[in-house]
Amino acid sequence: MQYQSGAVSPVGSISDGWNIIKDSYWIFFGMTLVAFVIILAVSGVLGLINNGITMVIAGALGATTKASSDAAQLSAALVPQIISLVISLFTNIIVLAVTGILACGIYKAIAKKAAGGAADFGDLFSGFEHFQPCLIVGAIMSIIQFVIGMVTLFLGIAFGISALSAGLMTSDGQLNTALISGMIAGILAIAGISLVIQLIVSALTFFIYPLIADRKVSAMESMTTSIKAGFSNIVGIVLLLILLGLMLLGGAFACVIGIFFVAPVIYATVFSAYRSVFGAAQQNYYQTPPPPPNFGNQPGY
Repeated sequence: MQYQSGAVSPVGSISDGWNIIKDSYWIFFGMTLVAFVIILAVSGVLGLINNGITMVIAGALGATTKASSDAAQLSAALVPQIISLVISLFTNIIVLAVTGILACGIYKAIAKKAAGGAADFGDLFSGFEHFQPCLIVGAIMSIIQFVIGMVTLFLGIAFGISALSAGLMTSDGQLNTALISGMIAGILAIAGISLVIQLIVSALTFFIYPLIADRKVSAMESMTTSIKAGFSNIVGIVLLLILLGLMLLGGAFACVIGIFFVAPVIYATVFSAYRSVFGAAQQNYYQTPPPPPNFGNQPGY
């Protein structure tokens, strides 16, 4: 699949995206709001299940290691977190699959609008046509998030063990400020590295769902194509992601509800950036009736 390199303009994508949806903004507002409620409900139920299992295991381990050594108690505190990450590997697949399905529905509606058609609220659920690729993408993305989470957790464990072995208190009973400063710097470094990795992953997977929705490609083709196009447009996409993050942050500051008003623009912006890289798909999003037959040219008329 052909794509353009260096074609993503952060500000231009936001402007073009707004121009696509501005006369149907409230339809897209309703679609994104309902999508958010559905995703929140699914993730909430699965999160409660995960937390319930984790709490039971943590309580059992805490009771059995109450009189044990510090190392045993530290292990009892960490094991439930590891188990929670393992459970989240599977629950995230469901959440990401539902998120991708609904995103595909929104992108299909935006594609119709960009092609001159009319968006309909029911388009939100048209993403279920792409259930299989969204499920596969959800599984792969969940594994990636799991690996990143495990690496971050083990780095945190390493810092914790180092602190316990070095001792938080000096020989004269004072806090070891040098050690505490080093731990804070290490935690900030880990958080910074994790943020950069997440940003790069987001940039490389930026076009997955627009490709599935607009080009009807498979999960693997959408991922490989998105990665290639993402590399070719990495600077523009990263800058665009930062701008979109600032927009979401501004919406969060507006009593949180501002996020719902920004969300339609973000979806439209992503689609606009996608279209600037891949061009418009040759699809008919609305039907034009055929011309009536010319009976005057028929025998007997």
